[in-house]
Amino acid sequence: MTRRQRQRTWVIGGIGLIVCGVVGILLPTLNTVTGTAGISAVLDVVYATSVILFAVGLSQEASIVARKPLGVIALAVVGLWPLTLFLLTRLTPENPAEGVGATVLGYLAILVPTGAGLVAAMQVVRAKVVANPWRWAPLWALGGHVGAWVIAQLVFVSQDAGEIQSFAPLLQMLATLAGFAGTAGLGVLAIVLAAKQRPETTEIYSSST
Repeated sequence: MTRRQRQRTWVIGGIGLIVCGVVGILLPTLNTVTGTAGISAVLDVVYATSVILFAVGLSQEASIVARKPLGVIALAVVGLWPLTLFLLTRLTPENPAEGVGATVLGYLAILVPTGAGLVAAMQVVRAKVVANPWRWAPLWALGGHVGAWVIAQLVFVSQDAGEIQSFAPLLQMLATLAGFAGTAGLGVLAIVLAAKQRPETTEIYSSST
């Protein structure tokens, strides 16, 4: 039963992450046809549900952090933050450059997911539920996000305003790849690891003593 619950947890959660990653890449294209605000909200809900499922699991053994409180809380913050940010942006001024609230929200959008992601990734490593070296995968994905952000900041600081535009396609590609790896990439890995779970041992015969 433990093996089945772990497989179901990782497969369902993995499918949710794959959907978020694939549809997330298609959002710019969909935006030319119809508004994407509703789709983004639905994706945020799917993402939150998938991440929290990985945190809690259908059983304690299925949880990638073994249901340790710090890991569960950190993963819950990671999962719920995109939806929270989506709702908070509806409360900020229309012009992002106006108001202290928009500035604070901009800093929170960097600090909260990065801090919670780091704590969650380290809790996954420490729980040792996921096989090595794949338990490090969330940390690799986080590193990709941070790396893409750092590269973008270096370009903004080192280039003139007129030259930054020429780097826009490259920066967009890096951000897209980092986002895809952190969603669909981890989702595929979860499904593969679920398929590799060892079957539970069952005592078929025991001799009398």
